Amino acid sequence: MKILFSLLLFILTCSAYAQSPKDADKKLDYNLYTGLYQVTFFADRKFNIYKDGDKLMLEIVGQGRVDLIYLGNNKFKANHVKPEAIVEFIPGTTGLMTGLKWIQKAKDQEWYKVAGSTDSTGNPLIKYAGKYKSKGNAYFTYIVGVDNDHLTGNLENEGKVNLYADAENYFVLKNGDYHEGYRFIKNDNGEVTKLIADQHGAVECVRISSKPIEMASSKHNFFKRKNFTHADTLLGKLSPLRTCYDVQFYHLNVTVLPASKSIKGSNLIRFKSVNDFDEMQIDLFANMKINRIVYHDKELTYQRDEDAVFIKFPAAISMGTTNEIEIFYEGEPQGLDIELAHSGWIWYQDKNEKPWIESVSQGSGASLWWPCKDHLSDKPDSMELSVTISNGLSEISNGKLISKTALPGNQTRFNWYISYPINTYGVVVYIGDYIHFSDLHINGQDTLQLNYYSMAFNEEKAKEFFTRVNPMLNLYEKCFGPYPFKNDGFALVESPYGMEHQSAVSMGSFYNPPNSNQYDSSNLINTLWHETAHEWWGNSITCKDYADFWIHESFATYAELLARKNLWGKEAYRKVINNTKPDNKEPIIGFYDVNDFHMGDVYSKGSLMLATLQNVVNNDSAWFGMLHGIQERFRYQAITTEEMIGYINESLKADYTYFFNQYLRYPAIPELVLKFNKSGSSLTVSYKWEANVKPFRMPVKVTASKNGFEFIYPSSEWKTILLQNMAEKDFKVDTDDFYIGVKYNKN
Repeated sequence: MKILFSLLLFILTCSAYAQSPKDADKKLDYNLYTGLYQVTFFADRKFNIYKDGDKLMLEIVGQGRVDLIYLGNNKFKANHVKPEAIVEFIPGTTGLMTGLKWIQKAKDQEWYKVAGSTDSTGNPLIKYAGKYKSKGNAYFTYIVGVDNDHLTGNLENEGKVNLYADAENYFVLKNGDYHEGYRFIKNDNGEVTKLIADQHGAVECVRISSKPIEMASSKHNFFKRKNFTHADTLLGKLSPLRTCYDVQFYHLNVTVLPASKSIKGSNLIRFKSVNDFDEMQIDLFANMKINRIVYHDKELTYQRDEDAVFIKFPAAISMGTTNEIEIFYEGEPQGLDIELAHSGWIWYQDKNEKPWIESVSQGSGASLWWPCKDHLSDKPDSMELSVTISNGLSEISNGKLISKTALPGNQTRFNWYISYPINTYGVVVYIGDYIHFSDLHINGQDTLQLNYYSMAFNEEKAKEFFTRVNPMLNLYEKCFGPYPFKNDGFALVESPYGMEHQSAVSMGSFYNPPNSNQYDSSNLINTLWHETAHEWWGNSITCKDYADFWIHESFATYAELLARKNLWGKEAYRKVINNTKPDNKEPIIGFYDVNDFHMGDVYSKGSLMLATLQNVVNNDSAWFGMLHGIQERFRYQAITTEEMIGYINESLKADYTYFFNQYLRYPAIPELVLKFNKSGSSLTVSYKWEANVKPFRMPVKVTASKNGFEFIYPSSEWKTILLQNMAEKDFKVDTDDFYIGVKYNKN
């Protein structure tokens, strides 16, 4: 049982987002299945079954989630899970399900003993007791204990199960059809050195609630939208205790301890006071312990509320002065959960079982692992980042490596300096068995240092893949302007998770999931294009509030379209455009002041919106001049939607506020309504816009003749066009270049 779920932990959190269900799923009443189910012989383990749109989802509480694909007769397949897992629901007399069975033939798993236990009573079972590390991931620890005449077993920090002898050196847990066995292996000296776990049969669960638990069990993620908490407000709102100061500089100094999945260190915060104050808010997740806060060599008092820390000064700080505090802290940062969309640290191993670690902060906030003013509106002017790790591995962070210092205890400190403003979620720590090689990007008289980092065993593949960087940078500099962080250089890092960490961009792993044999070069190239585009859109220019997150993701996804068209050709571009299908269920603009990290249409609809506007403008010189101008006007700043739209209107010398209001603030896209009247060789086409924003007046191209597309200029009122020698079937609307709906009025 425990072995089963330790395997699922990796499978679930590393899977891609769920695919669309089969047509059969849509006919089911998912309410019959939803609820909370508990394993009959292990109360700590629960399955949460809930609806997510038109999908039925299974969450192993605290570990991850997958969608369920209907097979018939109350049986479902757990999507993405390997080996294949079947979920069979047990119906009751009322039609509601009373339980479920999880059926999976899992592979045997090896665990190596790393520490034994002693017992003065002389219990012969003590030879089995101790800690065992998984062969596949040393961060999984299984603990075997002794309880009188039997053994106990549990994953570290989880509840125990009882294991009874079934044969020599073989102990089992049995419950109904379910069998979980542990075979202990001895060396030539008779010492237990490892165990091999096997699992067979169905895990039975009983329904304990007809109401699913809340989808997201952690704070600050998009599943809690419209149900925001006090903690979300503390993180997302600019209260007077945050606006009273402006961060100038951070020096974050941490030691990373992989064995305990923890960090320990300090952060010096240099700030300038905006007004007089004697209390300020910084942010650090509640599970991280503050040891002390120092100001002028004296400890300050503070109070904690959720993830906010309110620091009290002994006397008022005067407006316009610059001061420093240093916060000493430690703890185990929250772990990354892709499916629940909350960020955190990835504690992984490469295929050689060496640590492979990455910090990911977007969404939940950088304060999940370091104390800071964790709000997008306030970027420090510069930052120093010092990371201490054990010898034998490399550490990579943002900016330039300014020193590498050997320390006592077989440790090394890597010191990085970031010479530009940086948003807090862009700060990163990568640790692994990296190799480094470099190149130059030359644009006219400018030379940019390119640093590449990959796993040592992927060197050959990395050197081939990274040849794509220069053509991409040439395109982006042509479209958007000069690379924003020239003095810090550009680094591209292979890591478990693709992310736009400033000047140290991750394009993910060469294999998906990492260490598998699945190498998808096209997917990796898309990630490269997207995450690198964030150097302009998100890192250089940052939104002030996550509600305006489209400023990051819509532009970065649009940049993917530009790369595909210019580097792969118009046919490849057109294929992506036609296959992009936004949900159109919620506005792109989110909720303000609550750290509303949201995804979905921010990417797909937002990119199609920008491509549409480019075609509306119909002047690439003006369009790309505007994109350059955005970068020049707002470089290194945090801005709002209103500021962005205001500049676009100014640059293009036209008012597109109505356009952005429709696409950003309403779920629906505008619909072009058409009526036809055929009379002899003449076809009269009547047309108008139906949209939430009135008047909506976007021009759009149609086949005004059989020879090609031409602009018409619809409004909210009916207009007509008279076409000669055309039938109704010949009239087309250019829905390839304009993301709109088309509706035919037969009246």
